[in-house]
Amino acid sequence: MSNTTLWDYLVVGGGIAGSVVSNQLLRHDPTLKIMLIEAGPNTHEIKDIEWLNMESAIGGEFDWGWSTVPQAHLDNRSIVSPVGKGLGGGSIINGAAWARGDSVDYDIWSELVQDERWSYEGQLPYMRKVETFYDETTNPEAHGHDGPIKIQSVSSTNRSFPLREALLESWNEIGESQLPGFDANAGKPQGVGELQENRDEGRRQLASLSYSLEGIEVLTDSAVAKVLTKKAGDGIKVQGVELANGTQILGREVILSAGAYRTPQIMMLSGIGPVETLNKFDIPVLLDQPWVGKNFHDHVLIPTVWQLKDPSALGGITKESDNPIFKGSQYSLGAFIDFYTVASLPKEGLAVAIEKDDGNAPDSSHPLLQNRAHTGNLVQYSGAGADAIIMTSVVLINQARGSVSLQSADINDAPLIDPNFLGTAVDRYAAREMIRHNIRLLASNETVLGREFISQELAKNPLTPESSDEEIDARVREAAGGCFHPAGTASMGKVVDTSLRVKGVSGLRVVDTSVFPASISANLQLPVYALAEQAAAIIVGDKAS
Repeated sequence: MSNTTLWDYLVVGGGIAGSVVSNQLLRHDPTLKIMLIEAGPNTHEIKDIEWLNMESAIGGEFDWGWSTVPQAHLDNRSIVSPVGKGLGGGSIINGAAWARGDSVDYDIWSELVQDERWSYEGQLPYMRKVETFYDETTNPEAHGHDGPIKIQSVSSTNRSFPLREALLESWNEIGESQLPGFDANAGKPQGVGELQENRDEGRRQLASLSYSLEGIEVLTDSAVAKVLTKKAGDGIKVQGVELANGTQILGREVILSAGAYRTPQIMMLSGIGPVETLNKFDIPVLLDQPWVGKNFHDHVLIPTVWQLKDPSALGGITKESDNPIFKGSQYSLGAFIDFYTVASLPKEGLAVAIEKDDGNAPDSSHPLLQNRAHTGNLVQYSGAGADAIIMTSVVLINQARGSVSLQSADINDAPLIDPNFLGTAVDRYAAREMIRHNIRLLASNETVLGREFISQELAKNPLTPESSDEEIDARVREAAGGCFHPAGTASMGKVVDTSLRVKGVSGLRVVDTSVFPASISANLQLPVYALAEQAAAIIVGDKAS
């Protein structure tokens, strides 16, 4: 490789977004010279990496191993913040959940930036383009059937868990109805849907393999330290990038796809960011952009563990039980989860919380008061032994905003991560109400689960239907963590325009979750695939014009 080569595109980050945008640009024009630069290793050479599970991956060799600063609303705990390390990025270590979220989220995004391309209808063609959905009879306007990413469900893999019918009945008993076809990925996910995963016969699908990098120059184990620029008239023009070892690589355009932590870090180290941060670390100011690293948001995840009355009921309920059905090969194909249940919060309580944050009472048109997804809930039949199940609950509409900043002027140092988890009254209300709803499901006489299967929460001071707000809040503070869905740190409308171009810098774009201006009520994997597909189409269109 000659460092004097002028590349058409330098793509920084070989995760989902970087792999997709590189692949699609080359697919459109095979004459393009594209280099993909990844700070982590070449995972394609790792035997059986497609069978790596999330539990063992987090904190392992394919995770950068970062953590947040102590979180004021989580008992001052520092929270782990896993980031995929190597080709494939998040698709190496994530839980493979496949979720779109609520169409309202994307329409709010579109309204914020005044561009219909980012509405649900605007992004839907790219969501379809990515996937091969497990059910070929599904409406083709809702799902894709010939994309590179294969999707499976619990039923499509013939997994049926012993507690399935009782759990479904219990959700119904507290007002959560079954979705048509158990499909939570048709734009309105409120209700009970089956967990969908982007697995191919159980194997995880690395984005960098599903979207082939053949024909693209790939550089691994190479951290980009900064973007190289020059003054061009009254503006700033990209020239290329500089690696941590000092090597300079020239390019006509640079696409940052390094993720919501690393992308703002690289921008600030390049002199693009809040002037006070740049001055603090003696970084020459190229562009004072106060929004770089701001608007950071992540979902809040709260696990609780629930004791079974009779662990041998139904022959054994959990993976760790002696139930012989779990010896079936199909049970190795995905998570020990039946359903993903999405719920809305009571509007009266939500309005009170909004008023606490905003200082005035909201009217019915407030974005949070629409009929939309607020929380996501999964009962997991593994991980807590033979005599207990886990409820994983996620606040999906986080209003708290944190920041990603610098610890030093060295790219080899982790960024300074502060999600400000539960930093608003809305988020704290959402967490409390979500847990209270789950207590009704699991530990009340209102449901089959509470009457027949669940004894109590497995905790020093178990939560019950009689638990006070203060008791639930205390449990949330001690148990909550992040959901590993960082976003917003180079937000569309603030840092980039709706064509993903960094404002004030010619030839620099951002294509990753950094650009998400609002919270998406889903795991961010599917939205990132769709973002990168549309980004490639936009870049191709801009080049043609």
